[in-house]
Amino acid sequence: MNTLLLILGKETNEFAKGNYNQSLFETAVETLSNRYKILTTIVEDGYKVPEEIAKFKQADAVIFQYPVYWFMMPSTLKRYLDDVYAYGEFFAFSGGEYGSGGLMKGKKFMLSTTWNAPIEVFNNKNPNSFFEGRSAEEVLLPMRKSQEYCGLEELPHFSCHNIVKNPQFESDKERYILHLTKVFLDFNPFRNADPQQVASISQ
Repeated sequence: MNTLLLILGKETNEFAKGNYNQSLFETAVETLSNRYKILTTIVEDGYKVPEEIAKFKQADAVIFQYPVYWFMMPSTLKRYLDDVYAYGEFFAFSGGEYGSGGLMKGKKFMLSTTWNAPIEVFNNKNPNSFFEGRSAEEVLLPMRKSQEYCGLEELPHFSCHNIVKNPQFESDKERYILHLTKVFLDFNPFRNADPQQVASISQ
């Protein structure tokens, strides 16, 4: 049985209670627990670095669930990465090309993010559009490259949009279950998978 590590990076405050991300996190646990061994971390509840490193070593894939704050991750999740992604455990200097020293090779990762930005502002060919035609995945490049630097390979990502002004949780939940089913249940992403085939399964 393969092992998944689900990390909840919500940051509860007066404006954002974290319920959307909490519920999506719980949806993933429920959807995947019959097929996979599930490990979990809720970052704002606290963590011990050696235990988190051990979870990553056990996991075949990691799902990060978090809200996008100012086009980045919450500060608590950034601190988690700073604390846990240790030299000699996640990466080392290989003497090869930059970015080739990842020590978590063979593992996968997926980002599940929530945005206040509406979906229409992404992949918008209008030269005056806010993200200048970029996709959500392109905006998330720093987080994606942080995982790649450690050797993890991408799975198709998931995102929910306009969740403050126009939340559609039940619809988003249904979409997420479908996404998880396609990526982790209908298809085995750990069995000699062709990266292009993996990328196409959620399209």
